[in-house]
Amino acid sequence: MINWSADLPNIKPKYQAIIQLIKHLIQTDQLIPGQRLPAERNLAKLLDVDRSTVTRAIAELTSQDLLVKKRGSGTFVAELPHLKPLSVNINWQALLSSTNANHDLTAEELNQARILDPQNIIDGAANELPADLIPNLGTFKLDWQAYLKDQKHASSTGYLDLINTLSRQQEIQQKIDLNRQTVMIAGGAEQSLLLVLSSLLSAGDSIAFTNPSYFNSTAVFQTLGINTYGVPLIHSQFDLKRLEEVILKHRIKLLILNPTFQNPTGETLTLNQRQQVLEICQKYQVAIVEDDVFGWLINDQSSTPTLKSLAPENVIYISSLSKLLGSSTRIGWIIAPQAIGQRLLQVQKQLDMVPSMLAQEMVNSALTSSEFSLGLIQLTKKLQARREAVAEIFHKYRPNWKFTVPDGGFYLWITQDDPDIFNKLLDEKILVKPGTVYGATKKEFRFNVARMDEKRLMELQFRLRN
Repeated sequence: MINWSADLPNIKPKYQAIIQLIKHLIQTDQLIPGQRLPAERNLAKLLDVDRSTVTRAIAELTSQDLLVKKRGSGTFVAELPHLKPLSVNINWQALLSSTNANHDLTAEELNQARILDPQNIIDGAANELPADLIPNLGTFKLDWQAYLKDQKHASSTGYLDLINTLSRQQEIQQKIDLNRQTVMIAGGAEQSLLLVLSSLLSAGDSIAFTNPSYFNSTAVFQTLGINTYGVPLIHSQFDLKRLEEVILKHRIKLLILNPTFQNPTGETLTLNQRQQVLEICQKYQVAIVEDDVFGWLINDQSSTPTLKSLAPENVIYISSLSKLLGSSTRIGWIIAPQAIGQRLLQVQKQLDMVPSMLAQEMVNSALTSSEFSLGLIQLTKKLQARREAVAEIFHKYRPNWKFTVPDGGFYLWITQDDPDIFNKLLDEKILVKPGTVYGATKKEFRFNVARMDEKRLMELQFRLRN
């Protein structure tokens, strides 16, 4: 039996003491779901307080959905009070096991190899360009007074000069009609994705993406409690039948694609495939997020149109410069329909996810540099030469490895028969990213060709030959 007066905490104000007491009684199962509390007048006598104090405490607990008032019947403990019993401890082991241990182990092995023998490794597991391929844009000068002035006049969407520069960029103009669209600056592609998901979805919602995909290796979805479902992508063919099944079965709200030089496969969806994906998503009212971080690395600017250009009101477009100017260049942008853009801006401000003005100014200086366009052309040519050179070596010394050579980007996706290929290549100091990181099998791996200069190409050939 509850001894109300004896268990009341000795704190003030008294209504807060009553709130703490009732919460404690619920947590310790002394008050159970559906149980009726004493009438307010009687409870005030038991606690030796004014009835108004009890009324205030009960009103507060009712607003927290811990108690329910029923007219003519009294006050009851909610059927599902949002409090966990005190006897249930945090299961730290469950939290630890929820992270992908295999991914962590792979990253640790790769990092260890890089640290122990950096001169002799062939790093095909890297995610980014090597320093020697990043376009040389010269030296930037910063006028500090002008910088402080720019900060005062920054738009809610970001640094206006950078937004105007992006809007004028040929690579964007050819892809997207910016009419009735919001262009906003974000902190890189992954933060852009986090912002979109935080703004439009709730915990328990479901999204879909291609499989294999680098989205399998990101913690964004787990952080937000969002369910994910993969749809196979094989030889530039997105399994449209499976996509429709997943949408219907799991009530998919968002489809996330990087349809141009997809990471990790390097695949590019054909125009026909893009149109069919859009048709299915429009049929079931599924929004699309198009990740186009590799779109800058297209040799032919008249190539396949973006999803955003095909359906501007149904697609949120995100991109960044991290694949061009280095992974630490955490500046990206989002192009979204105006109504969605306003929502994204509100959440971005609430979550304090606005990138620094200094970083935005530096990126604007890079984009407006006379060296940028030339650097981009040179980069795509060098990457093409390295893709073809690595492919030739693989075809010659590992004819059982199956892959296609993409028209852009810097990844090759290899399929072969040995499930222990990662470790065997690691023994030869050839680093690759195993397929398991991307939701594929141990028989598949991703190889970054960007670091394969003439010296490393010769070394790669020697090691595979022997």
